Amino acid sequence: MSTLLPLYHPTTCLVIDDDRLYLDSFDYNYADVTLCATEHRLEQAIERLLKDAERTGLTIEEANRAPVDEGEIADPIIRLPASRIAAMARDPARFSRVSVVVVDFAMPSMTGVELLRKIKHLPVKKVLLTGKTGDSTAVAAFNEGLINLFLVKQDPDLPDKLRRIIGELQHRYFKDITAPLDPIAKLEDTAFLDDPAIANWYRKFAERIGAVEHYLLPSPPGLMLVDETGQVTVAWINSRDRMRAQLEIAIDVGAPSALVKELRTGEKILTCPTPTGFYQKKHASDWQKYLLPCEEIRGNTSWKVAIQRDQAPGLSAVSLRQYRRSQTRRAS
Repeated sequence: MSTLLPLYHPTTCLVIDDDRLYLDSFDYNYADVTLCATEHRLEQAIERLLKDAERTGLTIEEANRAPVDEGEIADPIIRLPASRIAAMARDPARFSRVSVVVVDFAMPSMTGVELLRKIKHLPVKKVLLTGKTGDSTAVAAFNEGLINLFLVKQDPDLPDKLRRIIGELQHRYFKDITAPLDPIAKLEDTAFLDDPAIANWYRKFAERIGAVEHYLLPSPPGLMLVDETGQVTVAWINSRDRMRAQLEIAIDVGAPSALVKELRTGEKILTCPTPTGFYQKKHASDWQKYLLPCEEIRGNTSWKVAIQRDQAPGLSAVSLRQYRRSQTRRAS
C-alpha cells in the first residue's frame, strides 16, 4: 500500500455453501482476519447482498452534494462535508457490510456461477470455490468478470491462501467504492493521501496504537484512527502552506504574542474548534490547550503531523469489540 484510502474499516466476508460443516468451520478458521457470516440458503444470500449494496459506497452524487447540516464545512471544489466520512464510525452497521463473498460452485438449487451472475454488478469482491484445478467453468467465470479469482476447495493450502486473499480483496473493495473521492487527494491540504511517506508512517503508527480503521478529516485536514475498543486518535496533518497560513492568520487577527511566538517555530499545530482549526479571537484565553507538538514527515513534500488522543473534537466511534459482542449475543 503506497497510498492511503480516504476511509477503511473492518467488513464482513460472507460464505455461501450448502455444506453446513464447512460453514461452521469458516468462522473458526478466519475470525482473526475478518468478520464472518455464513449462509446456506442461496436466495437469502442474494437478497442480503442486494440490500447491502443499497447502502454501500460513496457515489459521485453523494460526494458532490452540498452540506445539509448546520455547522458542516465543505471544500469549495468537491463540497464534501467534513463530518460525513468520520460520521460513518458511529454506525455499527458498517461492520456488517459485505466486502468479500466466497461461494461454493456445487450447490443443489443453483451453481455458484449462476448465483454470482445475479450479483455481477455489485462492488463486493467474489471468490469461487471449485472442485478441481483448472476447472473450465471457473476459468470461464473469471473471463466473464463474474469472479475475482477461483480456488480449489480441497487444496490443503486453502486456509493460508484465503487468509491472505480476503485481506487483499477487502482493501481492493474500499479502493473501488471510494474512487469517486479520488479528487480529494489532488487538493493541497489532503494531498497526503497520495504520499507514500505518509502511508508508510501511517502503517507503523496504526500498528503501534492498534488502529483497525481510519477516516479522512478534510477540514482541518488529518486522519481519525480508531482501535478495536473504539478509542479515537486524531492525526492532524499540515502542509508547508497550511503551517504558514496558521501563523499569518493568527497575526492578522491579533493573536496573543505568546501564541504567535509558538507558531513561528513551525513545531506546533493549532487545532482550535473552528471550521479551519485556525485561531479566532474567541480563543484568546484558551489557545494553549489547542496547540499540539508535531513531527515532520518528508515525502513528496514536507508534512507536519500532530497527534491528539484525548478530547478528540466531537469524534466518536462504535467499537469493533462492541459489534463482536452484539453478534455473539445474537447467535447464542
